[in-house]
Amino acid sequence: MNNRKKMKRSTFKYFGLLTLFSALFSSCIKQNKVSPIRKDSIEAVFASGHIEQENQYTVFSTVEGTIVSLRVKEGDSAKINQLIATVKNDVPSNQLEDALAVYEDAVKNVSPNAPKIQQIETQIVQAKRQLALDKENYMRFKKLRETNSVSQLEFEKAELQYHAAQNNLSALEETLQETIDVLKLNVERSRMQVNTYQSLLGDYELITPNSGIVNQVFKKQGELTRKGEAIAEIGSGDYLIKLYVSEDDIAKISKGQSVAVTLNTYPNSVFDAKVTKIHPAFDKVEQSYVLEAHFEQLPEKMFSGTQLQANIVTRNRKNVLFIPTDYLINGNTVLLESGEEKRIETGISNGEWTEVTSGITAQEVLLKPKR
Repeated sequence: MNNRKKMKRSTFKYFGLLTLFSALFSSCIKQNKVSPIRKDSIEAVFASGHIEQENQYTVFSTVEGTIVSLRVKEGDSAKINQLIATVKNDVPSNQLEDALAVYEDAVKNVSPNAPKIQQIETQIVQAKRQLALDKENYMRFKKLRETNSVSQLEFEKAELQYHAAQNNLSALEETLQETIDVLKLNVERSRMQVNTYQSLLGDYELITPNSGIVNQVFKKQGELTRKGEAIAEIGSGDYLIKLYVSEDDIAKISKGQSVAVTLNTYPNSVFDAKVTKIHPAFDKVEQSYVLEAHFEQLPEKMFSGTQLQANIVTRNRKNVLFIPTDYLINGNTVLLESGEEKRIETGISNGEWTEVTSGITAQEVLLKPKR
């Protein structure tokens, strides 16, 4: 990967595709004499890149463990939410089993037949009976007190016993409700714990977020995988060209520009494409800006991941005046056939040929300066 990045950085540069052939050069040069010539000029930015699909993605492992099941191979069709691999790890499985046991116990404890609830309900039944007896006794003593048949002390004792029975029943009913609330809360907490471990265990089952064709499988069954490692690459949709352009060149790029593409799988062919998208942010991983382009006409066979080289045409001009760069003195002067040195204005240069923007015409004859 590092070597690939170094290659990209070393080859990112700006150059002019000046279609000026040596045959033209030799026909115009006689005894170190030359006349400027007019030719079409194409300026382009070089970019390297690769082929990928529009909806291409990589399934990464979210956990660490051994791959115990790998259900896809390269070329397979994958459906949405399809299980493609399972990673083994005993810790979450054991934790889930423990959580399920706690949950099942909590559910039993909150059922009407649970011993704790039945115990309190039995106490409530007894308290209601006692309250009925104490109430009856209290009402009897109240009537007797009205006729002075019992003492005030005896009446108050019956009254206190009746109120105590009322308070005891209320306390037991409140205890029952509090106990049920606590037990229900335990059920909810244990259910949440089960869900947590089920979700955690679900991380050990790797599924596809979208459908597509399996382009690459990076792991084998039985291999150890770490968190964040790629398991498989899956793609769908149209093929696109992913290009990487340097910081020096990105300002020259616009959507709709023509691209001449050479694929490593078709080294002797050039395919036409158009820039369709310019990613807005600098890619720190690739150390470049990222573009997307689409073929005008797809090659006969396409393979995701195919490496390529491309020239993005940034400027195309007709009938531009050029002279051999060797005929320049100090970069801005030429020697006329008469022996006069004449200052000129220059434009682009590819090292061999230099554009003349003003100062001489195509009819003038230049002498090659002595070095």
